[in-house]
Amino acid sequence: MKLINIINNYNTAGEKPQFYLKADTALLRNNDAFYIPDGVGRVTAAPHIVLKISRLAKCIGERFAPRCIDGIMAGVTFTCADTLAKAQREGLPWDEAVGFDHSSALSLDTLSRDAMLAGATFYINGERHAEIKISDMRFTPDHIVSHLSECMTLRIGDLIYLGSPEEIEVKAGDNYRIDIAGQTLLNFDIK
Repeated sequence: MKLINIINNYNTAGEKPQFYLKADTALLRNNDAFYIPDGVGRVTAAPHIVLKISRLAKCIGERFAPRCIDGIMAGVTFTCADTLAKAQREGLPWDEAVGFDHSSALSLDTLSRDAMLAGATFYINGERHAEIKISDMRFTPDHIVSHLSECMTLRIGDLIYLGSPEEIEVKAGDNYRIDIAGQTLLNFDIK
């Protein structure tokens, strides 16, 4: 299983979807708490709508991409911001900053593909913090699936984190929740 993170869906960098990959050990499931790693400096969080791939896909045209999407989930990615800034300055890989264990929270439940049209709402401690809307994304989910399938073979169970409109500094004691189409899909604590 691949975790694919789109990084330019809410900015103007590049003409195509840009992404990085994470190992499946990055998954944080079951609404388990996220523990801030020691000694890494600032950590940020970014809420996402996540696509779950339902079939093998290689060089899929955009019009056929909906057939490859099993459903959607809610996710939050965590980044060691200071480590990432240093890696970017020095031209080093990002893996240490973005791919550490449990750096990608994922909901248990999957909703239908159509539910993503309702968008997602991200709450911190019960207060609405961000709205994630497909209409605000630079690249449509179908375009992203098509583009990724030209770069690599997508397999059943691969997860595509579609990007986030903002990053939030992580603080111990906070509670994160994501609702999609009126359903709470993700609800966990920061420790």
